Amino acid sequence: MENFRIESLQISQVGPFNALNITFPHKENSEKAEIHILTGPNGTGKSTILECLISRLENAYFLKKHWNSKSDVEINYSYKGKKHSENINGWVENSYPDSFFSEYLHLIRRYFEGVKFEMLYLTYSGYRKIEINRGVSQSIAELQENPFNNSVDFNNSINTQQFLQWVANTITRELIASSKKDKNRADTYRNSISIIENAISEIIGSEIRFILDENPLSVFVVLDNIQLNFDQLPDGLKSMMSWMGDLLMRMDRLKWVNDTPVLERNFILLLDEIEVHLHPAWQRKILPVVQKLFKNAQIFISTHSPFVVGSVDGAWVHRFEKKDGYSVLAGPPILSEDAKSYDYILEEIFGVKERFGVEIERKLQDFQALKASFLAEQRQEDAIRLHQLVKELSGQSTELDSILGMELRQLKRLTNQDFSLTEV
Repeated sequence: MENFRIESLQISQVGPFNALNITFPHKENSEKAEIHILTGPNGTGKSTILECLISRLENAYFLKKHWNSKSDVEINYSYKGKKHSENINGWVENSYPDSFFSEYLHLIRRYFEGVKFEMLYLTYSGYRKIEINRGVSQSIAELQENPFNNSVDFNNSINTQQFLQWVANTITRELIASSKKDKNRADTYRNSISIIENAISEIIGSEIRFILDENPLSVFVVLDNIQLNFDQLPDGLKSMMSWMGDLLMRMDRLKWVNDTPVLERNFILLLDEIEVHLHPAWQRKILPVVQKLFKNAQIFISTHSPFVVGSVDGAWVHRFEKKDGYSVLAGPPILSEDAKSYDYILEEIFGVKERFGVEIERKLQDFQALKASFLAEQRQEDAIRLHQLVKELSGQSTELDSILGMELRQLKRLTNQDFSLTEV
């Protein structure tokens, strides 16, 4: 399953879409993951697109709620050097020769037979509430669950208890290998844990470590030299640690076809608003870390955050809007640049032109209307109201004073009247 890649997606009469054809351009930097960011107002179908991308691998319950007799989804992808196209309407397993999805599902069912994999397909949602079963210690026990269980279920893909069990097992294996003076194996186990620790530490700007303590026998997180159990962590940190840890745990547990390092594997990752619960400072860091960490992944992410969009360089941004009652693309994809300001991103990507609070924006609009009226007719009542608005707007912020100052200087040049606060 080497070099599997989703090329495009066609959606007909599903959810907010009447007829959508979205193409996913290739990445421009081979050393970074290929990222596609889906943005748009609520109800424009960002999550629907993610669900369509997994429609071959699960029962498509989400899609069935929005389905009618004319609905269809077509996924176009490249696989083993060939182009493939599959429709969900009327699809049954093995209905397409050489289908990636049929082969993938077949291998998943044979996981416990020791089959090997070249590819992985994973989904995570930021809305998932992270909980663990209190009172259950992460003692040493082999994980029995198939690592593909719920792997494409946005609501249930994270099993935090299982992740902590895997951490406990991996640390124990590292200690056993060290006691046997098997440095290579000990380093392999340590590296599996260090990948997660280093990624999270880079995002939050503080050192994170996992330790296994004896009383009680359990996994703890050391954050800035303070030992905490998982439930004591902030919600944002728990959420981020859980999905990233779950992803790396699943990758570590698979039997792969060759010795390619885990971080260099080709896989598909779908993320639905993972910025939920995260402080803007962390929102700015999460995608750059993921983009650098998984350089051969193809990642699709829905977001409402300008901090996520503006954080990463070289991602494709797909913008959606409502038109005539349906969701449509607002234009061709835009290649993101981390040098763009958040004001630019808010206006050009999210369509938010306002820079201040609602009340200030209303007063600025009133100011512009009065300015235009005064320039046209020079009425005294407009001049009085302009003076009053200047008084109300002045002194609230340096940025607002700068904007107001430019407007007043222009007004003075055109009318020879000074509306600055000193002249009121």
